[in-house]
Amino acid sequence: MIVNRHELERFHGTKSSKLVLSTLSAAIDSVRPNSLIKRAVKFSNNELTVRDIYGNVATFAEFEHIYIVGAGKAASDMAFAMCSILDDKVAAGAITVPYGIKSKKNLKRVLVTEASHPIPNDSGIEGTKKILSLLGKADENDLIVFLISGGGSALMPMPASDICLADKQKITGSLLRSGASIHEINAVRKHLSAVKGGQLLRYVNRSCALLSLILSDVIGDDLGIIASGPTYPDRSTFSDALNILRKYRIERPVAAIEHLIKGVGGKIPETPKPQEEVFSRTHNMLIGNNTIACKAAEAYLKKHGMQTVNLGSDHNGEAKEFGLFLARLTLDLRCKRLALVAGGETTVRLGKSKSGLGGRNQEAALTCLAEVDRDDIVIACIGTDGIDGNSDAAGAIVSPQTIMLAKKMNLKKYLNRHDSYHAFKKLNSLIFTGVTGTNVNDIAIVCVDPN
Repeated sequence: MIVNRHELERFHGTKSSKLVLSTLSAAIDSVRPNSLIKRAVKFSNNELTVRDIYGNVATFAEFEHIYIVGAGKAASDMAFAMCSILDDKVAAGAITVPYGIKSKKNLKRVLVTEASHPIPNDSGIEGTKKILSLLGKADENDLIVFLISGGGSALMPMPASDICLADKQKITGSLLRSGASIHEINAVRKHLSAVKGGQLLRYVNRSCALLSLILSDVIGDDLGIIASGPTYPDRSTFSDALNILRKYRIERPVAAIEHLIKGVGGKIPETPKPQEEVFSRTHNMLIGNNTIACKAAEAYLKKHGMQTVNLGSDHNGEAKEFGLFLARLTLDLRCKRLALVAGGETTVRLGKSKSGLGGRNQEAALTCLAEVDRDDIVIACIGTDGIDGNSDAAGAIVSPQTIMLAKKMNLKKYLNRHDSYHAFKKLNSLIFTGVTGTNVNDIAIVCVDPN
């Protein structure tokens, strides 16, 4: 899973480093779409049964065809797993994935469109049109399966009729640079879209059975936030979206602002709310999240003799603050063979800096490195999707070797420029996984072991 693992093990040398890298691989393996779907979905005698992570069960029977649609970083592997289970019951499908993923899977009867992420592009619109066209073919005897995962919001763009894609691109870019949370970003996206916030269901025959299989990439697993909730009721409003832009002093493009103002004034229909009839026929089933990855990491560490504490999957805020949090934890860790696991997702507030390369995991790790001075500790932070920020690394590892070499570097300079990638490149501490095919936020591991 970690493509440069041998190089990292040779350079960092300690048993703790090897254990941490193995633990990261185990965590990612636990949330691979193929495993999650085969655990959740059973198909026998023309009956489809789905069990979500909470134990809720939905059963579908007596349908004629199944149509598969979806978007997200995990959509390709999810579709492959579903097709392997359902075989010839799949009449057709259409999914949109990030560039570079299409070649990994040969999907029969499922059209795969590659598009841009995190900033949407025209290919994403074309992929969305294919999805909408397919939805229009399903009738009352059919089942539609939506495959939803992180990244789906950018990959399934369909701007509202009075704005253009460029407007959405500018808004998304401004929000990402501002350090807005995923909840805030998606509240705005929903109200500039024709498909998000439950609106995708407006294109479906009212008699169809509807199933959404969802992998969460948001803290708290709010199904209305994951991929901007295309099949889930929207509790946010036009007023919320407009206030978020005002909060971050985003005043352009004018067309997007005017669209939101029209919505606040009641001139544009709100996104579908929980009481609407279409949701009574829709089963939104969460089948994977960060908690699963953290528990897998915890189990792996315990299996290898480590006293382990799972700190949960709700860590957020700024990456630098999370790095300081990890560093402060190390001050009190005196037990041998002790490990901590933490999941969640932070943000990086760029401000005027545009020169740096890296992401939230590398920035958190670099902040931690600047504060820690121990010869018995290893810390690693990665994104489970294998892509950290604007870099090709998944994250970074901090070891006694890294700590020793970093004393000769001006880490503050790299932090001020948000250039964690180049700092860790000099320290031979970048972790590369390539695209993992899944996406359930980030995971950090702290390991204390004198060996």
